[in-house]
Amino acid sequence: MPNNHHLKVCGVSLLFIAASLLSACGSDSDNNDNNPSRYADDSLWLCKPGIDNDRCQTVDLDVTLVDPDANTSVVTHEIADNPEFDCFYVYPTVDMRAEPGNTTDLDDEQPMLLPLYNQAARFTQMCRVFAPKYRQMTIGSYTLESPFESEFFQMGYSDIEEAFDYYLNQNPERNFVLIGHSQGSHVLIDLLKNRFENNDALKQRMISALLIGPTNRLKVPEGQRVGGTFSSIPLCEADTEVGCIVAYDSIAQGTDRTATSAPRPCVNPTQLGGTPTIAANTIYDRNQGIPFPDGVETNWIGYPGLYSADCAADGFLEINTTPGRNTLFTPQLIQLALNQASAADSGGTLHRADFNILMGDLLRIVDTQAANR
Repeated sequence: MPNNHHLKVCGVSLLFIAASLLSACGSDSDNNDNNPSRYADDSLWLCKPGIDNDRCQTVDLDVTLVDPDANTSVVTHEIADNPEFDCFYVYPTVDMRAEPGNTTDLDDEQPMLLPLYNQAARFTQMCRVFAPKYRQMTIGSYTLESPFESEFFQMGYSDIEEAFDYYLNQNPERNFVLIGHSQGSHVLIDLLKNRFENNDALKQRMISALLIGPTNRLKVPEGQRVGGTFSSIPLCEADTEVGCIVAYDSIAQGTDRTATSAPRPCVNPTQLGGTPTIAANTIYDRNQGIPFPDGVETNWIGYPGLYSADCAADGFLEINTTPGRNTLFTPQLIQLALNQASAADSGGTLHRADFNILMGDLLRIVDTQAANR
């Protein structure tokens, strides 16, 4: 994958030779000043500390929790005051055009906001969230023979790499978590390969990478934690481990699917310091396209301990209702509703709810990992 940094050449004339010898060709920060990133433009960020209308700061994330006895309580979302680390988020495919190509209208934010609110915004309770817009490839681009080698994927990747470089330049000493879903995870996989594998300094700053819903693009040899896609970045096996990857593709238990020759990587978040196999808190959005109960005034509803989660032999994270819990929100019903509401083919899985189902565990894991970096 080519690195998209522009090569800089210092022009030197006889008139200024003495000054040139003293100052050489300038520092990286000088170059950044002379050739400012497009991402210095606040309009290219959905979330970034200090911008007007930071969408992660303005959305109402208060949630109504429903306990096993159907008692309810409202929990107010509190944004962390002066958090010690950052979260860099890349949203999934929101351009649902059937023809291969790229998003060109980055002013139309509405399609970007649903995944942002359901996946990244809640992390503001512990980190500063940076969420760049990017010229992602359309859903139709995935029908190409080699979509990740296409010019369309490369354009989206180059945007995110530029946004990440801008973030690094502005925040040279802060640790961070990488968060992505679907195409966002695909882009972050390439960012990790190109920029982290041989860069110990960057790896030291990375708390973890949540590569959620990678749809089998992430490859790790069966029974191993490292190898395949990455030679030096392992899958996480504890919530106290840092510099590692959390990745899974969720599916309702009992869903038929085609057998694969090798299982996809599956890191079960419930096994990383939580209650094994029990999802800590599942949080759904009123605007997500699923049935929403009457009488709930918040835009979010949460079900602690409602679902079980187990890695199946083929690597899918199978979701089922916890034994003894009665609910209309079975994962099988949620999967059906989400796939009917989506313009994209989710392959008959829980892809669009990957974050929602394990949100409580993901928040807990990142919080613990950050304390151990």
